[in-house]
Amino acid sequence: MYGKQTTVFDSDLYSPLFTDEQMREIWSDENLIRCWLRFEATVARIQSELGIIPAQAAVEIDHACRDLTLDWPALAQGTQSVGMAIKPLIDQIARSGTPLVSQYLHWGCTTQDLLDSGLAMRLQQTLQLVYQQLIDVGEVMKKMALKHTRTVMVARTNSVDASATTWGLHVSGYLAEVNRHLVRLQQLYPRAITGLFGGAVGNLASVGTQGMLTRQRLMQALGLNVPCGINNASQDAIVEVVQCFALIHGTLCRLANDVETMGRSPIAEVMEGEGGGGSSTMPHKANPRASNMIQTLARMGWMYASGAPAMLDQQDVRAASMRVLNWTIMPEASNTLSVSLTRAEKLLSHLIVNEERMRANFACSKHFIMSESLTMKLAAKIGREPAYNLVKTLLMHADGEQSFMAIVQSSPEILASLSQNEITEACDPLSYIGCNDELIAETVERFESIKTTSIA
Repeated sequence: MYGKQTTVFDSDLYSPLFTDEQMREIWSDENLIRCWLRFEATVARIQSELGIIPAQAAVEIDHACRDLTLDWPALAQGTQSVGMAIKPLIDQIARSGTPLVSQYLHWGCTTQDLLDSGLAMRLQQTLQLVYQQLIDVGEVMKKMALKHTRTVMVARTNSVDASATTWGLHVSGYLAEVNRHLVRLQQLYPRAITGLFGGAVGNLASVGTQGMLTRQRLMQALGLNVPCGINNASQDAIVEVVQCFALIHGTLCRLANDVETMGRSPIAEVMEGEGGGGSSTMPHKANPRASNMIQTLARMGWMYASGAPAMLDQQDVRAASMRVLNWTIMPEASNTLSVSLTRAEKLLSHLIVNEERMRANFACSKHFIMSESLTMKLAAKIGREPAYNLVKTLLMHADGEQSFMAIVQSSPEILASLSQNEITEACDPLSYIGCNDELIAETVERFESIKTTSIA
């Protein structure tokens, strides 16, 4: 029924802004149940192969899991009563199957085995999707960096015009962070997709002497990593994922901040090109909605990262209350990052880069930002400190009307050391971009190398 939802993640109005279709499916209740049913059928098959339960029991458990017609209202009611959905699900499977299903289903398992393994399965799907989305964003950044290798622009530090750079080099700075995020995802992936099978208190007592072998074969069959030792009270790998997501949000937010700032009318160096973002009252406005949403999603991601360590607040073999937090943190953290990556890829793909305006903005400071360039050229003749002091004194007494070139050309001290050609070259922004091309090239090369490594 329309209009009855209460969160932005399932709202008829807002959910397209806060969820990605693929990620929404990964964290849906339907996929959760699929993961749990797959676990039950697989553990039964492995145990039958090891002679722990009868082979026919495994066959019938598999049939019961595949053919189950789930009673969702009953499952919801049972979950409300028990506090977890596993026992009500097991009860429905058992009732739908044969006596062998009822006798051997969930053999040697506990609720946490399904909760943590089901989470690992969905994290596997999540991280594979995020990894590819991050590569897609990196591809657009790479293309833009190479296209604008020589698109000169004002570099700003602490919000003040600083010196010359290029848009290509600036974009390669985002790409360098993407490179590191891809490596982080590669490194944490094995930890994040580690399943759990340990029984009531994690010691595999209910499985007997073949507990370790059952665990190993089960995880391999599920495509998950085999845990080492007991992990029932451990949520560090889950927290690590959320924290990594927060780092990726940082890169996307920096991009959004730059696009928003550089798109202001007095600067007008870039502009969102997707369309939309109109004002309800001012016909001329085209608000930077992609940037705005990426900024919002980043703040949400950082909020999840701030709260995620609460899942580490465990005691004894396990505690349920803190573990329940991942039911909301992980789906929301995953959706906010996935949709932000999608927005960032579209933002960059449609971004309008005003090269002429980038060059023209050097005039905003009367080209004073080329002072370091001239200082270093002058320093080669008279030394760095005397050159710095000379140029600084000249600019200190500037009346605000003259350009940097005019001020320099009126200085007998500078003219005594530098020729007209040397002064002209020093005032040309493209003459002072240093190792621009090499820095871009090595970042792109690194990206090309990293992206060939599959996360799975």
